[in-house]
Amino acid sequence: MSESETSRRWILRLGAGAVLTGFRGEPAECAETLPPGLFLPASDHLAHVIQAAARSRPLTNYEPEFFTPGELEKVRTTVAVLLGDIPNASQVTRDIANWIDLTVNDSADVRAAANSLSAAHRALAVAHYGEESVNRLETFDPQKICREGLAEMPSPILDRPAEGAAARFVEYLKSAAIDGYYTSKEGLRELDYRGNSFYAEPPGCTHY
Repeated sequence: MSESETSRRWILRLGAGAVLTGFRGEPAECAETLPPGLFLPASDHLAHVIQAAARSRPLTNYEPEFFTPGELEKVRTTVAVLLGDIPNASQVTRDIANWIDLTVNDSADVRAAANSLSAAHRALAVAHYGEESVNRLETFDPQKICREGLAEMPSPILDRPAEGAAARFVEYLKSAAIDGYYTSKEGLRELDYRGNSFYAEPPGCTHY
């Protein structure tokens, strides 16, 4: 087998778990030795990293960046009302509220970055994501929604506001709460999500 064929077969093993950090070019253009940054990870190491990530609570001891502590507690209570009876409710709703605070705080920078795209990059984004998605990034202002909504909502919701800033605020929290829950460990378990797993080789495939 030629060196080129060997390199090509090695590159095809990327689909089985190889990590690519520095490779450039087509498989047939590989050098005689492996390029810097291209290597096969140890299976036990990858499994350990994935298990650690699944157990981690990155927002534990989180300090609010946008809301005041009192406002963040109001957001948490509202999220709890919106999600209802869920597993590990206290910790999950607290994590989601912290994540909402973080994303609301960063939203102005996201909007500024979207509005600073060059014409060519914006056209590429529109072609890939669609005009509506790009327009939303350029105009959507969660900070304004939250500030105005909190001003109209002096206490956590029991009866959902029907209109106005408070209603927009609750609708935003509802969407964020759903996103947050169904990307949490508990929500993924409810969906019977089978991703975030590492396999040393494709399950059930003997033509590897």
